[in-house]
Amino acid sequence: MISESELIEEIANRLGVRAERGRRFAELTSLRVGGAIDWVISPKTEAEAAAIVYELDQAGIGWRPLGSGSNVLADDHDHHYVVLNMSELKGEVRIEGDRVSVSAGYSLPRLCIDVARAGLSGIEGLGGIPGTVGGALWMNAGAYDHEIGTVTETVRVAREGKVIDVPGESIEWNYRHTSFKEGELLLGATLKLTPDEPEKIKERMDEAKSRRLASQPHGSRSAGCFFKNPPASTIGTGKMIDDMGMKGQRRGSAIVSPVHANFIVTEGENARAEDALALAEEIRERVRREQGIELEYEVELWRSNPEPPSEKGEQES
Repeated sequence: MISESELIEEIANRLGVRAERGRRFAELTSLRVGGAIDWVISPKTEAEAAAIVYELDQAGIGWRPLGSGSNVLADDHDHHYVVLNMSELKGEVRIEGDRVSVSAGYSLPRLCIDVARAGLSGIEGLGGIPGTVGGALWMNAGAYDHEIGTVTETVRVAREGKVIDVPGESIEWNYRHTSFKEGELLLGATLKLTPDEPEKIKERMDEAKSRRLASQPHGSRSAGCFFKNPPASTIGTGKMIDDMGMKGQRRGSAIVSPVHANFIVTEGENARAEDALALAEEIRERVRREQGIELEYEVELWRSNPEPPSEKGEQES
């Protein structure tokens, strides 16, 4: 009887998609932590990605898509599922009038620069968010009065092995959350932007960049804001944590950033995910106890599982 590993290798070879063993999340995420991965499969086109996940689903093999790994905290244990590496699914940005078509693996900051040069406005506030377009769509990324959901005309998703267009208006675009379901793979999107003068767009991008550099730990190993801002609170999570005197607090290789308290950064070659998670849970417990607020993670927590996950396909930035 063919083993699961042999089946994965056979599927990848048949579809002509690169499959690797021996990779670790510590190599693939911005926090530089996380354990070993059974298989990493790297499609280069939207059609390849749609075909591969269909085959994996048919075979009952668990998978999760990973973009640039800028919003993921994967635990330190062995992860027994396929990681679909979307970072090579870049394609080319196609601009026709005020419409922009882009694949899920394309860099979000790069896209912001491309459309600004083309005189198209609507996403310049997102220019400093590290990650991919797919991850931005999955979580409705936003910053400085811009959210990607407000300009998304259609999203391309994988269904039954094919690339299908879903109207943007049929999707619920909420604060760092959308109505996409587990098991859906986002392949790309068409955005409808607004013509404007490139110089004015660049000014707004530069202003957002300056604000971000002044308030966030640029150059550190982080996964962006660790927690969402509580909807019922007038105080942002970063200030809440700062007011509790937790800036600079350390748990092993993880530290609450002294620059912005809603960032947890890691240090050292042998940094551990368990340190970052322990520190995050310490923050949540203190906020719960002292403020009566239950903080929600903005970072995606990826747990290892000895069996293929029954819920597959969280998209990541």
